[in-house]
Amino acid sequence: MPAKLKPSSKEYIKDVKGRQTNKYKLVHYTPSNTSTEELKKLYGSDSYKRKRNIIKKELIRRGIEI
Repeated sequence: MPAKLKPSSKEYIKDVKGRQTNKYKLVHYTPSNTSTEELKKLYGSDSYKRKRNIIKKELIRRGIEI
């Protein structure tokens, strides 16, 4: 599994009327699934110092210079 920015979470699927069902899907927060604007914001954040290298690699892959 690729590196993650945040822990995975469950999103419960809602029915036609908007009520929660027992079905769910797992959501993984990987750098490739995250928007460029959010990656830039996380790169500057102090709480993501450990993940800075992962974020930097993804931004370079997208052609964004820091």
